[in-house]
Amino acid sequence: MRRIPTFLWLLALGAFFVLSSHGQRRLSKDSPLDTLGKNPNQEAGWEVLKTFRSMSWDGGYRWRIQLKIMPRREKTRTLNGLMYGDRSENGPVSRIDLIERPADVNANGETIPSKALRMLFQSGKGSFAIRKRSEEVGPPEVVDSGQMMESIAGSEYTLFDLMAPYAFWPSFKYEGRTTFRGSPTHLFWMNPPENDSLLKEHVSGVRLYINDQFNVLVQTEVFDSAGKKAKTLSIVGIEKVDGQIIFKEMDVRNDKTRDKTRLKIVDAEMGLSLPSKLFEPQSLMDDLQRSVIDVGRPEAFELVE
Repeated sequence: MRRIPTFLWLLALGAFFVLSSHGQRRLSKDSPLDTLGKNPNQEAGWEVLKTFRSMSWDGGYRWRIQLKIMPRREKTRTLNGLMYGDRSENGPVSRIDLIERPADVNANGETIPSKALRMLFQSGKGSFAIRKRSEEVGPPEVVDSGQMMESIAGSEYTLFDLMAPYAFWPSFKYEGRTTFRGSPTHLFWMNPPENDSLLKEHVSGVRLYINDQFNVLVQTEVFDSAGKKAKTLSIVGIEKVDGQIIFKEMDVRNDKTRDKTRLKIVDAEMGLSLPSKLFEPQSLMDDLQRSVIDVGRPEAFELVE
């Protein structure tokens, strides 16, 4: 079967662990195995990180999603969208249509077409992102490192959050093991690439919290260029779909303004075979909501002796 190493899957398992950990033994804060602040072994940390990166889903997926934008001092609003994901030969790839303005009818009875933000990106090695708005003419736009930090449709989410390139950054420091939410957890400080000056204008580093027992992500913290915590990502609920665990909702909280956006999976299909053309730049010229996507499921064969 095809396997999709992806940040969203790692978060989903993290949520599963967190929700299940209440029935497990809670460790004391002074566990003799905790090494945070004690010059931990970097080679041991690298082994933990490699295992973390290898986690995956089987097959492609199709999600109907909602973005619930919840600013502290403004009215909450909700945007709907459609998201497909799979794995190309170069790594995990995602295609999203987010409806920024639904279709409407004016006073003359004329149809006002919907306004959609279309995004295509690949995570991991050789990552890239391109986007296009449905009402704009011309080809899709390549997104640079600085633009990856821009808000998506006025939400707290950015392409940086969805792609999570920091999970694959080569430069990191293993900060050690500690007790987090009652369970042993490894902390990693991920350094942005030295040659990416645009990115370093926004991010000085990202801290990952990886559970020791299950090697899954339980929290992510993004720090701005001044070294202050800017954003926290976390999971709210999980469910099992087509035999695979996915998250129900994922929150991104702005730690400076306290504004929050929740990504909710309204409907999901897992373990799919998806056409490769769905993840080509040309697909951004098409409306996912109106497109007929040839979706199948991989066949499994038993060995006959």
